[in-house]
Amino acid sequence: MIEQAATVVSVEHGYAWVIPQQKSGGCGACSSKSSCGSVSSVLDFKRTKMGSGAQKMRVLNPVYARPGEQVIVGIQGDGLVVFSLLAYMLPLVGLILLAILGNVVLGRLGVEGEAGAILGGAAGLLGGLRIANMLARHSLRSPAFQPVILRAREHVLYPHVISPS
Repeated sequence: MIEQAATVVSVEHGYAWVIPQQKSGGCGACSSKSSCGSVSSVLDFKRTKMGSGAQKMRVLNPVYARPGEQVIVGIQGDGLVVFSLLAYMLPLVGLILLAILGNVVLGRLGVEGEAGAILGGAAGLLGGLRIANMLARHSLRSPAFQPVILRAREHVLYPHVISPS
């Protein structure tokens, strides 16, 4: 389970709109600042722009969080693997296979050069992206692939009190 802190902005019929909290120099989901694997970066297509550059995303709300609450949002690790494969591998495989097929087919028709590979590769890339988009939309209907509010964020009431050791 990949988790990230967020603030609930609004709620609607079993869902909540949240704004992921980000720390300076990275979001804190990992130590990497150049590439991100947090919930908010994985589900960019579910986000909506708000004023002042803030992003909000729609998540399942089984804990009945209310606006203003600090929560922990999570997504299954399996969902991340599926979305990564859809986003990266399917278009790449389509590009390679149709580039080879286009080169062979146009070569047999007497067209020399790389025109068949270029046209086939472009068609494979665009087709792979289209299929990936359709499969991603279909898989988002399943609750297993949707981000969900896991729990309310823990608040320390008395941070100045040191616990006895």
